[in-house]
Parts: sequence; structure tokens; C-alpha cells
Amino acid sequence: MIKVLFVCLGNICRSPMAQIIFENMVKELGLENKFEIDSAGTEGYNELCNAGIHRGTKEILRRKGVAFAEHYSRKIRQKDYEYYDYIIAMDKENIDDIKSIIGHDKDKKITRLLDYTNKPRNIKDPWYTGNFDETYEDVVEGCEAFLKSLKL
Repeated sequence: MIKVLFVCLGNICRSPMAQIIFENMVKELGLENKFEIDSAGTEGYNELCNAGIHRGTKEILRRKGVAFAEHYSRKIRQKDYEYYDYIIAMDKENIDDIKSIIGHDKDKKITRLLDYTNKPRNIKDPWYTGNFDETYEDVVEGCEAFLKSLKL
């Protein structure tokens, strides 16, 4: 079982989008039994509010025909580091925040999603940019590259 945790700041826009897109990709390939996929945030305020997926993320997923169920925000915890094989952040700041929560990345599990592509970069947060289309395209590109890197 390959255990993957996608992480962003609040766990309502980018990381649940990545979780859902990646779940759909592995399901299309018939590999869903080989993976455990989840998402989390580096901040806990949305978890305290029991916040679900941001409406902008839901809207773009529906427009693109991507099936999803509701996801409720949760904060990454120190024990997640030992549990997950891959901890995939959306930007450099997320990586810094993850390390402040879990400590040193001794097993080199933490990467940015777009580090798997030919153009490593941050995925901009649509909470601030309002551009869910750009985020969607970046997340799809990153998920495809990550899946390919696994050589299944």
C-alpha cells in the first residue's frame, strides 16, 4: 500500500483538490487498492470550524467532471510523518510549515507536487489568487508526473 498525504495551508482548496484528482487517476487505472490517499493543512483553523472543500474547488471539479465526496479540513500531525510514504506539499512555505510540525525530514518524504514535473514550482493558492483554473491545471500536471514517477 502506497500512502500519500497532500498538504497545503488550510486544507480546503489545493490539497483536497490534489487528493481528489489523484484518487480519480488511480481509480481510472484500476490501482485504487494500491493506495491510501488523504490531505491535510498546516494550519488548524479550518479543522476547528469543520470546514469542507472550498466552493471554488468544488466548482472547478464539477466543471471538469471530476467525481468527489466532501472532505473536511484537518491539520497535519507529527504522527502523519511516520504513517505516510509521501507527504506532498503545494508550495515551499508549506514545506517549511510541515517541518516545523513534524521536525526534520530524515526520510526525505516531503516534496512539492510540481517537483515531479519538468518545471518545478509552487502551486499558487486560489484562496488568494481566485484562479481555480490555474490551480487545477497545475495540480493535474503534478499528479500525472507524480504517478508516472512511481513506475507502477
